[in-house]
Amino acid sequence: MYDYTERPERTEARAIMRLVSLGTTTLEDARELIGIPEREEQALRTFVAIAGNDGASVRSALAFRHRVMTEFEKLVASGFSNVASRHNNSQL
Repeated sequence: MYDYTERPERTEARAIMRLVSLGTTTLEDARELIGIPEREEQALRTFVAIAGNDGASVRSALAFRHRVMTEFEKLVASGFSNVASRHNNSQL
């Protein structure tokens, strides 16, 4: 069941961590999925700086990707992937 009180960035981070725990992806691949390559981020930040109000949605998207990464790293630090992995193995 979906927790409507959970912040969207946490929901996405947990969903991606679930992929890691299922062995569908690795931690590093998950980080690449969440992150924005440095060159592209710099180009987007330049656009935001030039576009003014028209760049607001891009600014929001960049900030969201960073919040998802922060939440993901919190899950990694808490050992979430190891716990989920052990839980999945116990169900086999």
